[in-house]
Amino acid sequence: MKPCYHWLLVQGLWKVGHAARGRAATLALALLLGAGPAAAAESFVRNLAERALQRGIAQEARGDIAQALTSYDEAVRTDVTLGAAALRLGALRERMGDREEAERLYSHALSSPDSSADAYYSRALLRSVTQRRPEALADLAEAVARSPRPEWLRVLGGWYVEGRLWSAALSVWRALGADATLRGDEASVQDAELTVAALSWLANDTDPVLAGKSSPDWVRRSLSRAARPAKRAPQGVRKLTP
Repeated sequence: MKPCYHWLLVQGLWKVGHAARGRAATLALALLLGAGPAAAAESFVRNLAERALQRGIAQEARGDIAQALTSYDEAVRTDVTLGAAALRLGALRERMGDREEAERLYSHALSSPDSSADAYYSRALLRSVTQRRPEALADLAEAVARSPRPEWLRVLGGWYVEGRLWSAALSVWRALGADATLRGDEASVQDAELTVAALSWLANDTDPVLAGKSSPDWVRRSLSRAARPAKRAPQGVRKLTP
C-alpha cells in the first residue's frame, strides 16, 4: 500500500525545515496544515515582528539602546499593525529627546486595538510636556474612556482641577470613589469623599446633579441630595450634650 501523498509532503517539509531552518519551509507547512494563504502569511509576519520586539525589550533592559532601537524598528517595519512595538520605539525616542518622532510613533499605535489606550496616554503626557494642554487633555480623556485605570483617572482629575473644570473633575473623582468602594480600599474611599466634597462646593451650580438642589423638580432635588457626600462624625471626638 502506497503511503499517503500529504504525509510524504509533510515529512519532506519537516526535514527541509529542520535541516535548513528556513522561513519558507515553515510558512509552507502552515499552509499545508489548513491555514489560508493570507492568514498563514499574516501569522508568520506577526511572529517575526514579535520576536524582534522581545529581542528589543531584552536589549533595552540590559542597556543596549542602539540595538534595542534597531530591533524595535525592525518589528514596526515587519508588522505595521503591532502597536506594542511602535509604543516601545516611541518611548525610547522620547527618552532620547526626539519628541516629534515619538509623537508620530504614538499616533501610529492608535490604530491597534491592543495598544490604543496606552498610545493615547503616552501621547497625552508628551503633549502636556510640550505645553499643548488642550490636545493632551483630549488624548487623556480618550485613554481613560478606553481603559479607566485609577492611576489615569487621578491624572485626568488633576488636569481638570488645574484647568478649573470643576464639574469634569467632580465626575472623575466620583468614579474614583466608586472604584475604591468596589475594591474595599477605605483610605481611597475617604480621600475620594473629601475631594468630592471640595469639588462639589467649587462646582456648585455648574454641576448638573448638584444644581438640582434648588430645582422645582423633585426628581432633580432628590438626585442632588443623593449625590452629596455623607457626613461622618470625626473619629475620636464625642458629641457633647447638655
